[in-house]
Amino acid sequence: MDGERITAFPDGYSFVKCVSREGKFVVGNSEGLIKVFNEHEPDLEPISIDINENLTSIAHTGDNVLVTNTAGYLELVSLNSEESQGNIFRSELPLRDAVFINDGNRVLCGGDDNKLVLVDLNNDKAVSTVPLADQLLGMSYNATGEILSVSLSNRSVQIYSVVNEIPNVTHTISGILPGKINSSMEKIDFLLEHREELVSTKTQWSSNGELLLIPSENSIKVYNRSDFSKIVKEFKFHKDSDMLVDFELCYDNKHLAVCFLDLSVQVFDFATTKLVSELSLSLVNGHLPVNISWSLSKKSHMFALYVGTTDGSISVYSDFLSKKDINTDAEKLFIDEAEEADSDSDKQSDGSEEEDEIFSGRKQNGTRLHEEDSLLIDEDDDNEDEELENEGYPDYYNKDVDTLFEEERNHKRHKSNNGRAKAPSPYVSYGISTPRTHLVPYCPGATPWNQKNMKGTDRRYLNMNAFGYCWAVKTISDDSDNNQQSITVSFFDRSVNKDYHFIDYFNYDLCSMNEAGVVFASSGFEVENPKNKGKLFYRNHENIQDAWERKIPLLDGEFISSISITNSPRDRDDPNNNDAMILVGTNMGYVRFFNTHGVCINIFKSLPVVGLVSSNAAVVFIINYISDNVYSYSLIDAKQDYKYIQQDVFLPLQKSMESPNVPLIKGMFFNEYNDPCLVTGADETLMILSSWREPNNARWIPILNCKHAITDNGNNESKKNWKCWPLGVYRDRLTCIILKMNSHYPGFPLPLPVEINIKLPVVDYTGKHKSDDDDNTNEKVNDEDPEECFLRMYTMGRIVNDSLNDVDDEEQNDEILEILQNYSMLFDKSLLKLFAHACQESRLGKALSIARLIKNDKALSAALKISERFEYLNLAHKINKLREDLVEFSDNDEA
Repeated sequence: MDGERITAFPDGYSFVKCVSREGKFVVGNSEGLIKVFNEHEPDLEPISIDINENLTSIAHTGDNVLVTNTAGYLELVSLNSEESQGNIFRSELPLRDAVFINDGNRVLCGGDDNKLVLVDLNNDKAVSTVPLADQLLGMSYNATGEILSVSLSNRSVQIYSVVNEIPNVTHTISGILPGKINSSMEKIDFLLEHREELVSTKTQWSSNGELLLIPSENSIKVYNRSDFSKIVKEFKFHKDSDMLVDFELCYDNKHLAVCFLDLSVQVFDFATTKLVSELSLSLVNGHLPVNISWSLSKKSHMFALYVGTTDGSISVYSDFLSKKDINTDAEKLFIDEAEEADSDSDKQSDGSEEEDEIFSGRKQNGTRLHEEDSLLIDEDDDNEDEELENEGYPDYYNKDVDTLFEEERNHKRHKSNNGRAKAPSPYVSYGISTPRTHLVPYCPGATPWNQKNMKGTDRRYLNMNAFGYCWAVKTISDDSDNNQQSITVSFFDRSVNKDYHFIDYFNYDLCSMNEAGVVFASSGFEVENPKNKGKLFYRNHENIQDAWERKIPLLDGEFISSISITNSPRDRDDPNNNDAMILVGTNMGYVRFFNTHGVCINIFKSLPVVGLVSSNAAVVFIINYISDNVYSYSLIDAKQDYKYIQQDVFLPLQKSMESPNVPLIKGMFFNEYNDPCLVTGADETLMILSSWREPNNARWIPILNCKHAITDNGNNESKKNWKCWPLGVYRDRLTCIILKMNSHYPGFPLPLPVEINIKLPVVDYTGKHKSDDDDNTNEKVNDEDPEECFLRMYTMGRIVNDSLNDVDDEEQNDEILEILQNYSMLFDKSLLKLFAHACQESRLGKALSIARLIKNDKALSAALKISERFEYLNLAHKINKLREDLVEFSDNDEA
């Protein structure tokens, strides 16, 4: 069939990219110009923007466009301002491709210099590089899984995880691509000299992020990202291997279009791999196609294909699929509020139910599985799951209260003829709203939904600790039936565990993980489908055979407010030998204990649960809600018949008065000595509970102001907006993530954890030792103050000493004694420094008070020598008396 021809440019070759669901397509031409066309109003003059010549790729997200060229320039273009933002990077050799990643915050590019280049748009366009094994041919970004597939000229495809600041290779598929080496250095002659550069080697991810399409010899192979060792399906062509120019999977993952050098375009049903349509391009004078892009025609409610060509024109083909091949979901993509009338609702309910299992996540018997495992869990729940499917299984996510009330008010407006309510908008408030009970589900490290989505995705962290982090990504579309949530479990130390993911059909919004396994829960906080409410799912990181699901019985208005799993180390010889416990608390105060096999081993009722964590010694730390800004805590020893060590003690915790977006709790964990630690959002102070093993003697000790620690006590102007996201405490250091973008929550990419020395808030460093030299300023400010050091050694020594009775292992006991000895030495050393300073200032009363704090004869002897050196004989006499009293006390103690 003949297509419509748009003469975008009189000369040069053109790349075309259609802006998903926005009715625009961007055409970049090698002569140095971009034109933006409005498909809905084709008579309008297109927007023209000057760019660099000899482009090699064009990519976009939102209103931003990336352009690379043979001169090695990476150019950023703004469609909003309708002008180029200039070159943001320059390579010595040609660049071949570029993509936006991490919600558009960073850019990856590469080409002939065997490097993957990372440009951070939010950090003054800072550049970092990752070496590659060969020339980069193309890239494809998976926003759902934060994964990048890189095509190399050695015929391999490398898979990178880009969730962290530094991309790291997770898998390599070798020898799969057609052979190709780019040789163009200036102007590209696709018709003669550089014809082989038209051969497709770029991969593509499906819109839900589950499948990767890779061009190969005479075929396109499809892999599932859960297992790159197996081919899910293959599209075979009866053409030469160098004939494939480009291919693209449609937005709804229903049709695959493949373009060839012989001017043919084949369209396949993606589920069945059957050919459903074939087009012939109307190009003359030997001109060739350059690339293809899917769009959706608003006039016909059908998908259309746009083809970029070497003669500068764009060919448009529409209405080439028969009615039985057209997915009526495509019509839903263009239904706006004005079109949500009853007549349109009828059309929406008549859609085809034939879907590929990979995209629907359903088996033929109607059960839903965690797709990563293909594991049937709790077969007794099959009927329940079938009911879920019959009900349409609407996709609800956490939304703020105002959104819920607005949806309730508009309930009738959103009803369709068949009586089913349309799913509410999946977008949510970035801030944490105050629900009707003043409680929200909480797990340490969790963040709200990002809402800075790209390509219809939104993401959040469900849990984060010193082991790793779990994050959820939901794919958002205008058709709620296609909305999907996936969960990825990642680790900071990937030599110990391997990242994995699964499709989530229960909208889990709570998570807790340890070294051995992970537990998820669907809180029921804002889930209207009662079938989801109270779902609990546990699996081992390595062995999925003993994974289980169960439901928590919840009352009307009750939801799971927090879950936790103990940090028991795993048995590597037997992963199932795990004595960890799973804790589940609710807003009505119910606390349940489970073992890792799903058996409920205890239950009790308390005040409403705000959050809970458990140590590796089975000490449970629970924060309870009393009234607005009034909280209490309890400590329970689960190994001693669930005995209360501390019960309903008031907790110094309150919401931030300055900003509602600041979380109530930033960090909640145990140190290695099983002492509860808490970081509040209001003042960002790390507190540790001391002497909690004694009745009525526990006290919270502030050991670090996180804000001051990472901003050099406010003296460093470049760090004034930095924030801290705590993960855990080990010895005298806080493990945390530094947030540099003035955000209260970590985003994507996730920076690597850093360690910060504990420093008690004793000395005011603000404005001290200021100079013009920033480096010298920081060095002076960060010098240890002897007063702070002495108090820190005293505090930490007391905390460590309290843990001696908890230790049964002799080797571990010796280690603790060695730590205490080191604390004692530093304690005396810092007191002697304070004593010397007091003597220098002739403050003899202060010097004597410091000497009385010294409990070591050797240190007192050193203080005596200092006083004699300053010729303070009266002070020396008093110190001698202190030494005599110390010796006498020691003798009496020994007797």
